Amino acid sequence: MTEKKQQDTENVESEERRSFMKKGALATGALALGLGSAGTAAAQDGNSVLVYTYDYHPNVPFRVTNSLEASTTISLLERPGGGDVPEISQPDEYNGWVIRYDLGGQDAAITTIMFSRSASLSRGDRRRFAGDATIFSSELNLLSTTLRSSGN
Repeated sequence: MTEKKQQDTENVESEERRSFMKKGALATGALALGLGSAGTAAAQDGNSVLVYTYDYHPNVPFRVTNSLEASTTISLLERPGGGDVPEISQPDEYNGWVIRYDLGGQDAAITTIMFSRSASLSRGDRRRFAGDATIFSSELNLLSTTLRSSGN
């Protein structure tokens, strides 16, 4: 029984260490990209949006291809398995959109998702992300940035 207890303790510690290492790697990667943060929760005005860190491509034009259903948006803005993160107490206040970066070729595109509490976007709208962003939620891997006109 003692061996079983020790093995269970090692498994829990191993999981906690992996989780800690993942978060540390994310924070290090974000800082390496110059995405330092003065605070985690940024104020959201009409041009403020959230985007996943790995899908943030500043100053690259994109097109809104569709909006997300409210239930999908809520699921994506909660912890895996459910529950709120400290930065987002009411995920139902957010809208989500599918966007597609315009990379120049017919098959050269990246599709991702962005969220906002106040931005008003429609299918076909063209925008780009500003060149500055802050970490909004390290747990959800989200950055806060602003929208700009696409320049097209």
